[in-house]
Amino acid sequence: MSFNLVITYEIGRENLEWVFSQLNSCIGTNYIVVKVRPSMILLKVEDPYDVWFKIKSCLYNHDTPIHRVIPVDEVLDPLIDRVKNKAREYAIKRIPEDATYRITLHGKLYTLDSNGRLVKLSSLEAIKIIASEIHRRVDLKNPDWVVYIRTVPVAKWFIVAILSVAKSIVFKSIRVGKPEKPF
Repeated sequence: MSFNLVITYEIGRENLEWVFSQLNSCIGTNYIVVKVRPSMILLKVEDPYDVWFKIKSCLYNHDTPIHRVIPVDEVLDPLIDRVKNKAREYAIKRIPEDATYRITLHGKLYTLDSNGRLVKLSSLEAIKIIASEIHRRVDLKNPDWVVYIRTVPVAKWFIVAILSVAKSIVFKSIRVGKPEKPF
């Protein structure tokens, strides 16, 4: 399942129709709908950060049922080692050495025990493991950048983790803050 943009919105059929109407007016129909779930849409677009900026600019100071538009850098298995390695790679590439960051984790990540069984990690434990690999200054209240990780159910009994690294404005509500470039 290939997607690179997640849109969360207020639940309801009329809101879903409103979201697609706003998407079509903001970015046209240059997207592929991968999955529609209650309050979440998974899309495939050419450049997710450009689409985020267009939607943010288009909906600035307008009513919308959209909560967040989340560009996705990687879709991964929700295993801590895979997420940690990719998070480090993107953080080192994008976050300047003098900038601050935080890790935001929605959902649970897993590790494998000695018998190869999945073991659920606590959110704090997972964040500490990921942060140990990123050598930048942490600011939990007002970071410049965010390493955003979220688990997304894509089918029954099938969950993936999405990873994004961008300026903190990208992960706030689409209704908050003036539009600005994500990097």
